[in-house]
Amino acid sequence: MKKVFLLAGLALTSFVTFASPDPSERVLKAFSETFKSAKEITWHDYSDYMQANFKQDEVQVRAQYSDDGTLIKTIRYYGATQLLPTIVAKLNKKYPGKEIYGVTETVGEDEVAFVINLKDDNHWYIVKSDMFGNLTQTDKFKRAEK
Repeated sequence: MKKVFLLAGLALTSFVTFASPDPSERVLKAFSETFKSAKEITWHDYSDYMQANFKQDEVQVRAQYSDDGTLIKTIRYYGATQLLPTIVAKLNKKYPGKEIYGVTETVGEDEVAFVINLKDDNHWYIVKSDMFGNLTQTDKFKRAEK
């Protein structure tokens, strides 16, 4: 009998520990108005903000909200096809023969920034860009799988 109570207690503790926090009505309203086609939504409560993790149009997105429902920042993860064409053109010119492997786009109150992972046969390149295509290489790594 003790084992049954112990298992039930562990199951309840696991459920409570991993349950998503409930965002406020203001946050939910702002989120639903901004991200109408969001799917697979999970919420996370941090000390300064609530964060929704979800997919929209097959792009993984994180949206951070203040308690009053103000959108603070979005972070989107995607590939070359969603990256601004002007940035793609500048990358192709400055890094010929490199493949765009992934993009992290961060949009805050007064900034839009991109971190772009490029690769070739031997190396990984980490390049930062603003929305105008001003490129700065921040790192270069030898590919471990080669």
